[in-house]
Amino acid sequence: MNPDNPHDWYLKAERDFGLARHASEQGLEYPDLICYHCQQAAEKFLKALVIHRGIQLRKTHDLEVLLDLLAPAESSIGIEFYEHARKINDYGVMIRYPDPSGDPTDADVAEALASAAFFRKFAAGVLDI
Repeated sequence: MNPDNPHDWYLKAERDFGLARHASEQGLEYPDLICYHCQQAAEKFLKALVIHRGIQLRKTHDLEVLLDLLAPAESSIGIEFYEHARKINDYGVMIRYPDPSGDPTDADVAEALASAAFFRKFAAGVLDI
């Protein structure tokens, strides 16, 4: 895979999203990992677009930072994008470690899947996939 190819980033994102969706559909009891892979998918979908637009990619897991990079080139990015990003942003790092507040709920998992699907649809539209 080529890190300068937006379609390769999209493919990696599809794998994260597919794994999260599959685990959820199978009723696997891994809510933390499902949410983690949803965030990873969203991150990679956005990074595919950053590269597609020829924007210098920064090393970050923060979806809001990626949206800030994209916003000048993608006029459709609005508040809804940032709302989805905020819902899953913390799953990229914090969820990888034990948390006293416990695992994400079923509602959190559904929300994470919906947010990842939102970014997937956006990326597919821009990349014409």
